[in-house]
Amino acid sequence: MTENREKYVKFCEKTYVPIYSKPWWLDTVCGSENWDVWLYENGEEVLAAMPYYKEKRGAYRYITKAIWTQNNGIIFAHSPEAKPVARQIFEERVINAACEYIRSLGVDVYEQQYHYSFTNWLPFFWNGYTAIVRYTYVMEDLTDMQEVSGRMSSKLRGKIKKGNKNAQIRTGLDPDRFYAEHEKVFLKQGLECPFSPKKWAELYDACKEHEACEIFYAQEPGGDVASVLFLVWDEQSVYQLLGGSMPEYQSLDTYDALIWEGIQFAAEKGLKYDFEGSVIKRISKSFREFGGEPKPYFRIRKVFNPEIMRAETESAIAHEAAAVAGQ
Repeated sequence: MTENREKYVKFCEKTYVPIYSKPWWLDTVCGSENWDVWLYENGEEVLAAMPYYKEKRGAYRYITKAIWTQNNGIIFAHSPEAKPVARQIFEERVINAACEYIRSLGVDVYEQQYHYSFTNWLPFFWNGYTAIVRYTYVMEDLTDMQEVSGRMSSKLRGKIKKGNKNAQIRTGLDPDRFYAEHEKVFLKQGLECPFSPKKWAELYDACKEHEACEIFYAQEPGGDVASVLFLVWDEQSVYQLLGGSMPEYQSLDTYDALIWEGIQFAAEKGLKYDFEGSVIKRISKSFREFGGEPKPYFRIRKVFNPEIMRAETESAIAHEAAAVAGQ
């Protein structure tokens, strides 16, 4: 383990770090040789950190998003006593230093998604970066579940009731069975599952080792699995990482019942529930029905290689021309 990683492990012990940036998660999803971390230090004290995943695409080098990893980016260890102006000055200083570091790496593209708690991307803008706003839905206050249920749409409450009638909600599905069932979610769309059974097993084992996951599933009366849900969590939030309904049982509405079970599970643990978001309209609408609060977060990006800039510009022009021609 490099010196920076050793320091980062200690940083994570005293600073809240979302699950997607924890060293064990990065080792699992990226491979220990494919991630690193930049540190902003004052003497021996680490004041901020930026873990990142490195990927080769042909001849080009990227800092980008790893599989299953909603966010990385810079994590600040703010002083609790710091006033808003002091926090902004500190963040600007850190981001400027991070931009210098990113340039020094000689990568062709930098692209990271930041946690929704990161709100001040302006220093990146001043350094020539761009940002795309995306959204996740988060249920923050789960102390009063009756009030939480009241926030949901009446249509959704009906579907949850129907799903609970049509199946039994259980936990502890064998992980191999989970993979086989979850793969059907992709196959019904004519897609290959984007991860292998081996990769899935590595993730599940790592999460279980760190007591940070649970499989929920709905079992219909005949004994078949009707829908599945895989949740992971850290010290603040439960995250809806994987899940879906089996094609032949989609009409039973068991997946909504599973999600409601997951929300209640988060409430029991005293945590938030993060749907992980989606810009796909139908998925975003389904998350909205639960009454979660939309939380904007940034995908911050900079292309350093002129060849990639040119190719992306030409692709955008061609796409727009085709759209105009199709009107």
